[in-house]
Amino acid sequence: MNSLIKCGLLTISIVLVAACSKDIDDKLEGRWQIQQVESNGNVQKVDTFFYNFQTSLFQYQVYLSTSDSYIGKYGFKTVKGDNDLALELETDNTFLKYTDWNSKERTFTIEKVTGSELILNSDGKRYTFRKF
Repeated sequence: MNSLIKCGLLTISIVLVAACSKDIDDKLEGRWQIQQVESNGNVQKVDTFFYNFQTSLFQYQVYLSTSDSYIGKYGFKTVKGDNDLALELETDNTFLKYTDWNSKERTFTIEKVTGSELILNSDGKRYTFRKF
């Protein structure tokens, strides 16, 4: 009986983790505009960077005001557990000069995600987004 209870609890735990990850995936879906970046107590207002999520796909877009155009790169997203978001761009490193990424892969901690607000944390920086 004891092993049956343990097996049941393990099954329930796995289902709950999977449900939480799916819930986060659903909330991430869409286009998000970075509003500000906080680092070392400094807050920088930003409005030219966008993260787009659709199922397992990810797109990073940058608005270039000098040419009134967007550049972007596609990649993949993976939600791990309740609050880890792994992003990977399919790019050579030339696109990275437009971003604050050091490599084509980056992992964020999801601090908050609602239907209208997203807050991510990575490498000592806190990114606040709005649903666009």
